[in-house]
Amino acid sequence: MARKGFWKGGINLLEELDRVAATTVYNGPKRVAERVVRELQQAGPSWTGKFSNSWQIQTPTTTVRGTGQMGEPRPLITPPLTGRQVTKSFLSTDSVVFRISNNAPHALEAIDAVQHDRQYYARRLTSAPQTALGRQKWELDAPRSQLSYRGQIGGGADGLNSSRTAPLDWFATYASANLGRAVQVEMDSALRRRFS
Repeated sequence: MARKGFWKGGINLLEELDRVAATTVYNGPKRVAERVVRELQQAGPSWTGKFSNSWQIQTPTTTVRGTGQMGEPRPLITPPLTGRQVTKSFLSTDSVVFRISNNAPHALEAIDAVQHDRQYYARRLTSAPQTALGRQKWELDAPRSQLSYRGQIGGGADGLNSSRTAPLDWFATYASANLGRAVQVEMDSALRRRFS
């Protein structure tokens, strides 16, 4: 069998470099983004499942969106990219490879970024969580104040109970305490897979 030289095997070399670039630069962060969404789905509120299923991951070439429908949280899987696409994303002015966001209409309330009145809760479709995850995390307490954040329970004067399926400031807590761990675990795993 004839041995290929650099020029004869140049196409194979370029294909191999393309594959290595894609797996090294992209697949580690890809797994991080998918893991972060799974963890956010588990940590966040889950009443009907619409918020849990409204996360999205943007890549340089596509956006993968959750269904936004009721039901248990469904993981997001991002499509593979070639090394050329990864390189193009790094050479662009916006060098972010992945962007995670939630497109639910009530996303700001769900991450406790804004206050709202009790009418927000009156618009709930059901009186109890509809997802198994929500029922597992469901907390009931005394009445809620008239103006409050989603995660605050108790403190009100009337006879209605307040409840939540995620603690107050769950998103800020995740971002400050768990996000770095998710990145480290997945990137360490990607490097072990690549170099072992």
